[in-house]
Amino acid sequence: MNNKKVFNVNQIEAACVIGSPILAGILIALNYKSFEERQKGIAWIIIGILWTAVIVGIAMIIPENLAKSSKMFIPILNGVILYPIINKLQGDQIKAHFDNNGEKGSNWVLAGLIVFIAALFVLPLIILDRMSPVSQYSRQSFDLNGIYYNSEMNVDEVDKLGGILQRIDYFNNESSIEVIFLDNDSTYEFKLIIEKSYFNDTITINDIKPIFKHLNFYDFKKPLTFKITDPLLESNKVVELENYDNILRLQEYKPFDKNPNFILIYDLGIDKVEIDKFQEFILKINDVFNPQYRFDFMFTYEDGNYFLRLFVPKQSWSDRILIAELKQLKVKLNVFRFKYPFRLFIADSSSLDINELEIK
Repeated sequence: MNNKKVFNVNQIEAACVIGSPILAGILIALNYKSFEERQKGIAWIIIGILWTAVIVGIAMIIPENLAKSSKMFIPILNGVILYPIINKLQGDQIKAHFDNNGEKGSNWVLAGLIVFIAALFVLPLIILDRMSPVSQYSRQSFDLNGIYYNSEMNVDEVDKLGGILQRIDYFNNESSIEVIFLDNDSTYEFKLIIEKSYFNDTITINDIKPIFKHLNFYDFKKPLTFKITDPLLESNKVVELENYDNILRLQEYKPFDKNPNFILIYDLGIDKVEIDKFQEFILKINDVFNPQYRFDFMFTYEDGNYFLRLFVPKQSWSDRILIAELKQLKVKLNVFRFKYPFRLFIADSSSLDINELEIK
């Protein structure tokens, strides 16, 4: 047996960690061939294939936020599991081989097998990528998420869209989401990728309409049309924003930066500069809004106007002093250099039906 080459435990470990359990199984099988135990070798090739298939299956169900850290952890775990197994099965035979001045398996053979196994996995991925329907598009990354766009699309518009989708938390670090953004001559076409089985699902369509409505708040260089498409991009469906006024707004709820007693509920389509200016304005008029008390402000935009709603119990609406103060507040709002004029409302939310009164 001395003229036969045997791979040592370290080489098998390296094959498992750097290559895959399949490669480790091949080296174990080659050792068994040298030990004239071919049946055991065949069994280990099968074990290596099944082991690798299990690892690939686990990798596919790992959440996206854990995927990066698992890329190093799983191969090392493979090596930790394999080490005592190979020592028990072949340790004594390997030691006896080298004690008798037997030759070690070539590291060049190991390197060649690593390259071969890598190519075996990578080439199908390259072929699938070339065949993928998104291969005709460029992709802009936003953390785990991405926008596919055509060559006619202005990249600044892509970045703008990505920033909006991040701001409304449609793009986040918890999952991987892809969208399509196309320049079609006179319009931009924005597509959400969803399973085709949801194309006619009313709940799903109603859930995504606020995203489309929200995008209409922003000044893109061309009008937007909205569609949904399946993951293979084979089928499309136009989403019409019918009953526009009934579509829910995308809003954010947060305390003022300088006073957590003041709560701001605002349209995400309003510029941050305007949000900061609004907070500055409210904090300056502390004779109206005592900084020690809790106040809620709803700040929205529609049809060239800002809307400010203050939550006041309905029984106070007949208070003349209150109404006079609110009229003065409206005047101050409209001379404070905001981008759009304000309409001011007081609202009572103590019941299921919110009652409102506009301050003229």
